[in-house]
Amino acid sequence: MIFQKSNTVIKKPNVLWLVCEDESLFFPFYGDTIPYTPNLSKLANDGIIYDNFFTTSPVCAPSRSSIITGMYPTTLGTQNMRAFKKGNKGEVNAKTLLPIYSTVPEKKCIFFTEILREKGYYCTNNSKEDYNMSVSPLAWDESSTKAHWRNRKKNQPFFSVFNFNITHESMLWKNKVKITEDEINNIRLPSIFPNNISIKKDFLRNYKNIEILDTKVGEIIEQLKEDGLYENTVIFFFSDHGGPFPRYKRSIYDTGIKCPLVIKWIDEKITNRNDQMISFIDLAPTILDLTAIKNNVCFEGISFFKSDNRTHIFAATDRMDESITKRRCIRNKKYKLIINYDSLNPIHKPNKYRSQMVTMHILDSLNGIQKSSHYFNKWFNEPSTTYELYDIKSDLYEEHNLYGDSTYKRVFESLNNKLELWINSSDFGNLKEEEIIKKIWPNNKKPFLNNPDIENFKNGKIIRPNNEGISIGWKNKNDSNWKIYKVGEVIHPIKEFEVIIFKMGYDTVKKLFRQ
Repeated sequence: MIFQKSNTVIKKPNVLWLVCEDESLFFPFYGDTIPYTPNLSKLANDGIIYDNFFTTSPVCAPSRSSIITGMYPTTLGTQNMRAFKKGNKGEVNAKTLLPIYSTVPEKKCIFFTEILREKGYYCTNNSKEDYNMSVSPLAWDESSTKAHWRNRKKNQPFFSVFNFNITHESMLWKNKVKITEDEINNIRLPSIFPNNISIKKDFLRNYKNIEILDTKVGEIIEQLKEDGLYENTVIFFFSDHGGPFPRYKRSIYDTGIKCPLVIKWIDEKITNRNDQMISFIDLAPTILDLTAIKNNVCFEGISFFKSDNRTHIFAATDRMDESITKRRCIRNKKYKLIINYDSLNPIHKPNKYRSQMVTMHILDSLNGIQKSSHYFNKWFNEPSTTYELYDIKSDLYEEHNLYGDSTYKRVFESLNNKLELWINSSDFGNLKEEEIIKKIWPNNKKPFLNNPDIENFKNGKIIRPNNEGISIGWKNKNDSNWKIYKVGEVIHPIKEFEVIIFKMGYDTVKKLFRQ
């Protein structure tokens, strides 16, 4: 059982997330024999390997917005990469010449860690905050490079996230790991790539980075064991989206949206592998489910803790930095349907950031000549079709479009109906970025929140927020952490205290009160 009883006191499970960046299934427990990953392989042996885990967007910030809220980026309005980043300088996005904006969701949504904190969990993030929208100051007890469960109160349950950037795309050109000729010769590239030694070197660098990741993961797990917490901690290992290569990251094909997921649960496992369909939007409700925390938040995701209720997943691509590739997809265990909104141009769109990669240099240089792969010549030069339909079981890299084949007419119609319903239900996914900004800033101004009021009640205070759909926190003036405030709660501050009010996309209000 998830809860261990001792003297009638129920002990809450701890939860640890180990999150790497930009990785597909390049791990031994998914059949890739190149990297040596003893720590991750041991975790996989102790846990369950999930074979159908999908991001909602194949790039980091939109993807992470769905993780932290349990909502689709197209619902939140976070689907355009780098619309917002914490610490943005200036007011104009140099890539689009549009204002820098944090979305204002129409549906009520919340950073799910606020719910955990309200119920007594110590929540830490080490250390990346990259959600493509303003960050709730109430989301974390700690969010820094020093954030750690070890800073919590004695016996306090924790939810701790450790982010590892060693496998990020940029590490293919920044991390100068040593490689040998024998190691290069062992690399077998995916069939869609030309057989090129420089591309093999990039793949080998990725494997080397995975091995460094494994060491770092091992250090965190060892700390857990040193503290006697391994057995009572649920451990998740996953990536924020697919691998760092062209046609992986930023791509709606499985190479971009299918991610590794290993979970070591507390209760005894029945099997070592699981093929149920899971979306990133399912992570938030699953954590609240396994910690037995009831809430009234309407997540778009569904819990997969001891349940299997999902039959298909959805994903989207929109603006990736300076380039726009608007695509939508639906996928079940056997088939996948993609809609392309630009059927006049090829799938490939130039991306300045990606152009720093040697693999991209090679693909550019081989474009149009015989030494290139057949796939990448199409990727560069042939206009995309409006629809792409693939049999995932027999066509791993989605090269053979079945759309138009009468054999698959019913498959197409069934998937297309579901996909159209999802697309048409979107709050922001059908809007151009200029239209999103007009929608969230109708007067061309960022919305604002009203100041809260304080009401004396017996020997304490009640906070009157004077706003709807907001998160409220408070702390004594010299405290370091905000406490989550529940509406109607009576608090007992000491002399000077602060109140903070947060709502996504609004200017945060922070006000000092005196007794």
